[in-house]
Amino acid sequence: MKRFFGILGLVTVSMVYSQSFGVKGGVNISTVSKENGWSDTNSKIGYYAGAYMHAQVNSVFSIQPELIYNNMGVKYENGKTSHTLNLDYIAMPIMFQFEPIPKFYLEAGPQLGFLVSNKNKYETDNKTIIEKDKDAYNQFDLSVGLGLGYKFNNMAIGVRYLAGFTDIKKNGSTSWNNSDKQLRNNGLQIGLQFGL
Repeated sequence: MKRFFGILGLVTVSMVYSQSFGVKGGVNISTVSKENGWSDTNSKIGYYAGAYMHAQVNSVFSIQPELIYNNMGVKYENGKTSHTLNLDYIAMPIMFQFEPIPKFYLEAGPQLGFLVSNKNKYETDNKTIIEKDKDAYNQFDLSVGLGLGYKFNNMAIGVRYLAGFTDIKKNGSTSWNNSDKQLRNNGLQIGLQFGL
């Protein structure tokens, strides 16, 4: 496997005729997809920020690896109790971009996330409880990103949808959910990137 990625990297570098670097950031609108119902969830507003390398392969195709700090999660209402789950990841997307017309691009690619922290917040009329139990969640999160954007000057504005493939909880060990339900991260990212 290491040899495969090494060869892929060499081939990619040999094909690239220009490279640039930059930073990016914006807003996450995240929730979870449910395998068995679970209709009482609401989106949570979070953020993302990080850096990227843009490798132009030819006039219309490019590859953009990124390193992103990603604040995901979900809100859940149960009677008078409001529950907010925060999941923070270091994410590594690799986006393959296609520019059908100048300045406008489409993108798709995989993303691997590493869980670095989590926080469960329960709020009622008279008290707030905060729990942290990183062992209750899977350390890795695999997803795919689909997006589009527009470039102007040395900047770009983009929208990206993230669809998770992996169950975020570990064998149903989270106290607020039944073990037979699969929970997967979903998110919409809206933000800007700036070339350096």
